[in-house]
Amino acid sequence: MELIKVAIGEANIFLREGLKRVFSTESHILVVGETGDNVEVANLVERTTPDVLLLDLDIPNRKAVPVLLELEQKHLPVKVLIFSLFPDRENILDPAKAGARGYIALNCTLPSTLIHAVRMIHKGEIWVDTQLKCAETFVEFARQKSGRDLSERENGVARVLSKRELEILALVAKGLTNQEIGKRLFISLRTVKAHMNHVLDKLDVKNRTLATLLFVKAYENDLPGEGRKTYSSQPFVPNSLLKRGASSPKLRRYSQSP
Repeated sequence: MELIKVAIGEANIFLREGLKRVFSTESHILVVGETGDNVEVANLVERTTPDVLLLDLDIPNRKAVPVLLELEQKHLPVKVLIFSLFPDRENILDPAKAGARGYIALNCTLPSTLIHAVRMIHKGEIWVDTQLKCAETFVEFARQKSGRDLSERENGVARVLSKRELEILALVAKGLTNQEIGKRLFISLRTVKAHMNHVLDKLDVKNRTLATLLFVKAYENDLPGEGRKTYSSQPFVPNSLLKRGASSPKLRRYSQSP
């Protein structure tokens, strides 16, 4: 099972220790950092790169929402599970609007439920206590926020990637391996890997599958059809890039394969 790295933002040291004991029983969950200082949460996430941040709704002074906004501003792609000691609060919808992926009430939650919630959040799901009166509304707000973030990242593909990086990602989307891409473009395997690392960094994703999904979402109507091969070394640039006023390099010429 994949290791899940967890960070904890909670002012009460006794509660932090209790949470760490719960996670210590699971070999696939590792607590990589903790802080009781609300202003240090973003620094903790940046330093330890956790997969999931367990954050107190009422973390002193700044509360959860400003912390979520700071994480977004700093482009720290951690999934946040908000928790509280109370099952129902009027302000728990605000974190969903700010990017939280889940909410759990610790005072009436079994350790196994908390572990399950962390697993679901890590998978990319939205998780919320069903006993919460506004559970459905929380899920809807969280989905809307997640959809907006994905749309912004899809639109950002064209802005942040170079022509060569777009070209390589287009070939990845067609199923070519790094070795095949290198032969196709007459570049070394090391160069292909370097470009792919730049792509992952720029798109803020962890692997080539996620990068490809963003690329296909952004250019699903522009991708060259299957069974075609290129006869030009000019980089592929999706038509939608040109429509948005990008520079006009020569497009590849494609010829139907026999």
